[in-house]
This record gives sequence, C-alpha cells and structure tokens, in this order.
Amino acid sequence: MLDDLFRLDNKVAVIIGGRGGIGKGVAEGFIQYGAKVVIASRNLEELEKIAKELRESYKAEVSAMQVDVTSEESVKRLRDEVVAKHGTVDILVNAHGYNAKAPAVDFPLQEWDRLFDINVKGTMLTCREFGKVMIEKRRGKIINFSSVRGIRVTKWPGNLGYCTTKSAVDMITKALAAEWAPYNVNVNAIAPSWVDTGFSPSLSDPAKLKVALESIPLGRIATLKDIVGVCIFLASPASDFITGQIIYVDGGLTLIG
Repeated sequence: MLDDLFRLDNKVAVIIGGRGGIGKGVAEGFIQYGAKVVIASRNLEELEKIAKELRESYKAEVSAMQVDVTSEESVKRLRDEVVAKHGTVDILVNAHGYNAKAPAVDFPLQEWDRLFDINVKGTMLTCREFGKVMIEKRRGKIINFSSVRGIRVTKWPGNLGYCTTKSAVDMITKALAAEWAPYNVNVNAIAPSWVDTGFSPSLSDPAKLKVALESIPLGRIATLKDIVGVCIFLASPASDFITGQIIYVDGGLTLIG
C-alpha cells in the first residue's frame, strides 16, 4: 500500500505556467509518477516545443494549451478544452507569476494592476473554474505557488507589489481550502525562497547571492528537485489529509526572519 502513496497514475494534471522553469520541472515530475499532463500559458508556440520534448523523452501523454489567466473567457475555454480531451481534471498547479519592482513612493499603477491581474486574479480564476470540475466529482488537488515574500519582506527595496500579491495568494489558498473541504478538494500552496532554475538574475549577483545564503540556515539555494518533490507530495494520496497549508520550501529562511 505504501508503495502507491506518491503515484499519480492516470491523474489529469493541469499546470498553468508550464513554460517556466518551475512549471516544466513539475510537469516532468508528474509525468514520471504516472500523470497525464496539460501545460498551459500564453505562448502556445513555445509550449508546443516543450510538450513535444516531454512526449519524446518520457513516451507520455502531454498536451499544450493556450491560456491568459487574466481573462475569464480564456480560463473557461482552457477548462472546457481539458475536460473535452481528458474527461476531467484531478490536479491544478498554478505556477504562473509576474514580478515588477519599484520604490513604494514611485510604484507605477500600471505595474501594480498587472501584478494583481496575473498573480491574484489569475490564481482566483483558475481555481474557480477548475474547482467547479473538482467539486462536481467531489475530489481534487489544487497547488498554488506563493513565495516566502507572502509572509516575510526583504531589506531590498521595490517589493511592495510582489509581497502583497503573494500574501493574497496565501489567503486565496486558505479560504478555498476551508470552503471546499466538504467536497474533498485539497487546496495548498508552495512558498519557495530563491530557486535555481537557471533563469534568476538575482542569483548571478554575487553580493545578493551572499546575503541570500546567509539568510538560509541550510546554506544553499533551492533546486528544482526540492520544489518538484513537494509538488508531487501535495498532488498525491500521501497528502490527502493536508489542506489550507502554505509549505515553505525555503531552507529555513522563515525560521529566522
């Protein structure tokens, strides 16, 4: 019995933001544990290349679909396309996100609105629409991507918008977990610190990297494997009695401030 705790065989998983480093890594992890995967983002051309690569590498069922998480109609269309193809949705991962930095006294309203459109409204819309499918069948797993910045700010300026949106993602996660618990729909979030996906400009700055490492008790940056492992856990039967939690994959950063 324990051998099956982390398996995702024949589960249909939708990964929003499947073109990014974390999204692609989660897709690979889910595939290796038996899931049928749909990756979705705005750039369908790039997604198709990734889906083709994953299909060829793992001989798995992987689809690419387009979505704009800021558009209600686009999210509804994605839900309908997934259900039409696979018949259901078992797992939703919101790995999309946007960041813009500016001093608080000069924060451009256009960037503020874009942050909330993508990070907050986008998360709410995808949860709402895919949640309908899960509620109807009375089972499902939703995994939102938050950040340690939802609970801890940073000494570097410019993070007012990002921190605020990630705090909102945390509360979306908790509110939905409470509301949808009677339907056996688990809603949790993963909140990483720095993650080495090969795309983080801040990690190439030696001064910032030094400060980052000093603030992490385990003394290193998170790898993609650290994130993917937690995502598989939260998507699998091993986490059936866990809901409404923000899992800090941060090497202990939030322990010490």
